[in-house]
Amino acid sequence: MGATVLTGKRAGAFQRADGEWIFALFERTYEKNCYPHQDHWSGITLGNYASVMRRIFSHATSCEGGMLQSRSGQIRPENYIESWRQELAKPMMLRDRQIELRVGKSFDAPIPEKALKDVRRCLANAGEQGRFEALVAGGLSVSLFADLDLLISLYGEKGLFSAWRVLSVDDCGSVQVTASVPNLQPAATIMKQMPDVRCHAIDGDSRLVAFGGGPWHHAGWQFSAVGSFITDVAYDLELKYPGFAKRAIPEYREMLRKASPVPPDSKLTVTRAPQGVDKWRLSTADEIARGLGIVEQDQQAPDQFTFCFREVMGELNSQLLYKLNGVDHSQVVWEVADHGIDTLPVATAPNEPQFSLSLF
Repeated sequence: MGATVLTGKRAGAFQRADGEWIFALFERTYEKNCYPHQDHWSGITLGNYASVMRRIFSHATSCEGGMLQSRSGQIRPENYIESWRQELAKPMMLRDRQIELRVGKSFDAPIPEKALKDVRRCLANAGEQGRFEALVAGGLSVSLFADLDLLISLYGEKGLFSAWRVLSVDDCGSVQVTASVPNLQPAATIMKQMPDVRCHAIDGDSRLVAFGGGPWHHAGWQFSAVGSFITDVAYDLELKYPGFAKRAIPEYREMLRKASPVPPDSKLTVTRAPQGVDKWRLSTADEIARGLGIVEQDQQAPDQFTFCFREVMGELNSQLLYKLNGVDHSQVVWEVADHGIDTLPVATAPNEPQFSLSLF
């Protein structure tokens, strides 16, 4: 299987005049299906604690599906996140230096020529419109420290480009410093913040999930459902309650694993064309309606149709069941029959420690 293998990580950091810590993150990787295996360092992001943690959580989703591994194999996303958090607490001092921003056609150009229109808009939004003219005229020489906001606008978490275009792991000095990062909170405090979760198994791989009193939605395969939880739920709660991800992700994963089947008499109402839905999702709704015999094979689905979950169960209907993952959440309303719904919390075994690294 193709995967990215992580062999090292490093955080560089410095403090702004107002005391805020700024981090640059670097990872050493190689591609598992490319030979010979030669790892290399790449800068992955630049910004404050909340910003770089967002990138870490994004990369952690790749751990769950196995696309991000260590040399010894699988990395648990909760361990990956926690190991990076520890790295941020003890970073290497990041040195100031001049960075040459030049427009070029090469793959590794600091400013790709084909992206100039986006660069103009990005700099304008950052209040740096005047720098664009100088950039195009002959390039800019900027300071990592003094021109940090400009660099973050281009190479930070919401920027246009990856940090490897302008930062190198060699920018990290040999002196380790202690950065101000949030301390872990007690487990009892953390898990009180866990949202109510309801869950059922659509089939052996896919899960139906609802948070709190919210609507049910098809969360995709189990690894995809965990990935969505990491970025959509755990990230925000981690910033408020440090250590949340480490404890909540295993709980959520275990619940998905043990989920009971969707009750057969549950009802699904499909709206064919809500505003903003892609054409291919409309086609998927049409295919479901045809498969159920609601319309003829050459017809499109009605504006709205309802069916029972049992109608897509069984081996003969496996393709219809699969197509449910291809419609948008806005197209389907699930009315799950209440025959006992799986909810958190779930007792889980302690995690085994793992060595984890990162991606891109």
